[in-house]
Amino acid sequence: MIGVIQTRDIIAHPLLTAHCFGWSFFFRALIASRRKTFLSLLAESDAPRSPTVAVPELLGRCIDLESRARRIYELLAARFSDRVPVRRFFETLAQQEQEHFELLALCRQLASREGWLEEHFAPWRDAVPLLERQMDGLEESLDEIDQLADALRLVIRIEGSEINHVFRSAVSATDSEFVRNLQAFRTAEAKHIAYACGQIPKFEPDLAGECRGLRVAHLGDADTKASPNK
Repeated sequence: MIGVIQTRDIIAHPLLTAHCFGWSFFFRALIASRRKTFLSLLAESDAPRSPTVAVPELLGRCIDLESRARRIYELLAARFSDRVPVRRFFETLAQQEQEHFELLALCRQLASREGWLEEHFAPWRDAVPLLERQMDGLEESLDEIDQLADALRLVIRIEGSEINHVFRSAVSATDSEFVRNLQAFRTAEAKHIAYACGQIPKFEPDLAGECRGLRVAHLGDADTKASPNK
């Protein structure tokens, strides 16, 4: 499988995977094509059960925010396609946002079956409509961006917004052993921030200070290291 949850994760948690999705799904995941993601495989299986827990509508909007961020990075990759390292940087950011999308989509499925801890999500409820308005403005500004420095500042604006805090709160609110035990849910945000903050100064040294601030705000320590697995 490709994506943020891979075959090695399933092998590392066989009983947990089988408990959440059934042994049939577990064995299908072991032999799944490399073109399949965990989420797509789940959609094709009979593992999902009918929802029994009310999950906030806002969670769907959180998932959409990750998709919109991915699309922005894809457009920037296309805009700077003649500069290979820059293009690959934006492509990696886009892929990481797709992984966030898939993780939250999986959280929505699991929360609807196993439980939702509203107290973990409630502090960030008001941030979601604000983020949507911010994303509207960022999308509108894309046509005006033709300099790399401006594109990198846009990355800092996106990642410096509350989108990553909202992601973390949604994961924390999902009352599922699968979510709590798979490392991908715990490390996705940190790896994403560390990757962006590590690469941006290589292209634009003047932005190193802003990247340090972003790293501290999200990781708590300017010297924290997290591999992007790319």
